[in-house]
Amino acid sequence: MIFRVARGCRRLGLRAGAIVFREVRVAASPPELRAAAGAEVDRLRGRFPDRRSALGTRELVAFRQIYDAIGVSRTKARPSLERLLGLALERRALPAINTVVDVYNLLSIRRLCSVGAHDVDTLALPVTLTLARGGETYVPLGDGEPETLARGEFVYLDAESRVICRLDVRQADFSKVTERTRRVLMIIEGTTAHDAGALEAAFEEAVQLMTMYCGASTETVVLPG
Repeated sequence: MIFRVARGCRRLGLRAGAIVFREVRVAASPPELRAAAGAEVDRLRGRFPDRRSALGTRELVAFRQIYDAIGVSRTKARPSLERLLGLALERRALPAINTVVDVYNLLSIRRLCSVGAHDVDTLALPVTLTLARGGETYVPLGDGEPETLARGEFVYLDAESRVICRLDVRQADFSKVTERTRRVLMIIEGTTAHDAGALEAAFEEAVQLMTMYCGASTETVVLPG
């Protein structure tokens, strides 16, 4: 087992699964991947004339309702999908980071899911999506200062109870994907507002994109239950 979802998170309406990829190539994205991301942004801009119209989709409404239910202030944190869609619509482009990050950002806006990735070899598996007891600490990506979790927030923990992601917003620095990464745990998160078929399609597309742009092979897949 590489991944599981605690009952409390399922009751909130979260649905998530994970894929382990091996032989991953992490590098600057090729022109073909950047072009695919640009085409997806253009499609989004045709569907949503502005950021406010995007917020009305049932998928984004469901993510926001989960944040409200656990008491996350709208001024302090927004679901990752909301932030990414806003960025795409306002800047008319997605950021260029590396092949893995650019693949999961493309997948996220195409399938309206929250997607992230971690270096498997820094983790103790399985990873669990669960609710914080409160008081857990971690160091966010790109920030040397530790943060403390509030009770009831949803959080991703590895088997040693280390926080690898707070909500679906802030990843821990220790599990980040770098050019040295060869095995990746990709987590795809949706909600009960996502059709089961749509979530399965997101997993299939993740495999296709990671194979095409990162040269990856699929090791293990855990679909949302």
